[in-house]
Amino acid sequence: MKHVSLILIDPQVGFCSPYGSLGLSYGTEELSEIDKVIPGIKMALSESYRRHLVKSEYGVGQFTNADFEHPLANLCVPSINDDCKVIDALSSINYHSSTTKHQRSAMSCKGFRSEIENDLELGIRHFVLAGFLLEHCVKSTAIDLFDSLSGSDAEVSVCSDLSASRVQKYTNGTAADTAKALHDLGIKFKSWQSIRG
Repeated sequence: MKHVSLILIDPQVGFCSPYGSLGLSYGTEELSEIDKVIPGIKMALSESYRRHLVKSEYGVGQFTNADFEHPLANLCVPSINDDCKVIDALSSINYHSSTTKHQRSAMSCKGFRSEIENDLELGIRHFVLAGFLLEHCVKSTAIDLFDSLSGSDAEVSVCSDLSASRVQKYTNGTAADTAKALHDLGIKFKSWQSIRG
């Protein structure tokens, strides 16, 4: 799949493990949709021509309105817990790049933008996003990447069966709303099978 660059967002303990901040705050059952897509991500990475890892490191209370007592106040805060570690299932992959972001969108990082430019020079014309959480960092990165490639012949997709969030986000309609918002912007939301052809 020489035309595809797969961008994996936040496959970290904080989002994916029962022992991470998300799992400890909401319970293991809330991670079932996240857990379900991990084997498929591993397979898709093996099939992709280019593979980019994006990780998050945040400040205390960054996404809890400075509420330092909130259960998610230490989400992906370095050295406080294991949240920042890549989960074992996806840690030994040979990625072409690894970017650590401090905001929701990977496009906030100069190094990541350089990797996208390099992929374009290599002939990549399809950028596929996967990972966690669908309605936050995956969505934000997809939109910013799509905007940056506006006017080019490159395509941006979010992989529907390689991206996930907490179970509640499916039951309350947030995941469906995210998919629709991406589609309305012109960002495709489709399965890996349809992407790989």
